[in-house]
Amino acid sequence: TNMANPPITITDDVQGFWAARWSSAALGWHKRDVNPHLQKYNDLLVEKDESNRIFVPLCGKSVDMAYLASNPKVSHVVGIDIIKQAAEEFAEDHPTLSLKEFQPSESCDATSSNSIFHGDDITIIVGDLFNLLQMESDERSKYVTLGSTVSTEYDGSTSYLFDSIYDRASMVAINPSLRNDYATYMGDILRPGGVMLLVTIDRRKVTNDASKSDGPPFSIDESDVRQLYESQGWVDTVELLEEVDDLTTDDDKKRWEKKGVLELHELVFVIRKKTSESK
Repeated sequence: TNMANPPITITDDVQGFWAARWSSAALGWHKRDVNPHLQKYNDLLVEKDESNRIFVPLCGKSVDMAYLASNPKVSHVVGIDIIKQAAEEFAEDHPTLSLKEFQPSESCDATSSNSIFHGDDITIIVGDLFNLLQMESDERSKYVTLGSTVSTEYDGSTSYLFDSIYDRASMVAINPSLRNDYATYMGDILRPGGVMLLVTIDRRKVTNDASKSDGPPFSIDESDVRQLYESQGWVDTVELLEEVDDLTTDDDKKRWEKKGVLELHELVFVIRKKTSESK
């Protein structure tokens, strides 16, 4: 292996952090209801009349995946999370999706995943997000369709590409040092003309620098998003759709004030991929 460029992974300490949160059920980010931004901007993710394929990185056990899978215009939702309990609980919470667990075959890289859950129009991979993103496209195509009836083909090629990406809790969760690689990989897995719906949080007013840089979830403001994605060769446009004040109740204000955050906003972006590779 080339030691100059070791593969990127979601490091053990991050996995430990999330595993501890799952085991203590401290799921501050898990919402019981479908995300209001997703409900509002859902049409952006299903621009084709049928057979839209949607990727949900670091999906947790989000009900948003069931909402997307139930859309008649969606043929396949693929989520990935490093915590197996998330996939197991999602399967229990949504019996109508008929999720069953498969073990990856020996031909797949064994470090990539512990297991894959397949159901009706939905796949949840248990494993490291960056392992999946770094696979060769043919290998990744086989992998995300393993054990399911979903075709690996896309417009005649064998590369499985997504029509859209729904990122509500992924970019804010990864280490900020990995963002540039992350943004590049998002372009690799999106079809030409594809769309990414991105939700970030902006710790706009804080009492100290540590409160600004603390995370996950990490603060990513509009200039961060523009700087990151507008410099990517694959990106056509970056548009801020909406910003919402996240501290509307006294409880929220008190909870975040303890963390040194006085103003917190949620930002919603749509990022579009160029329809051709022309720079």
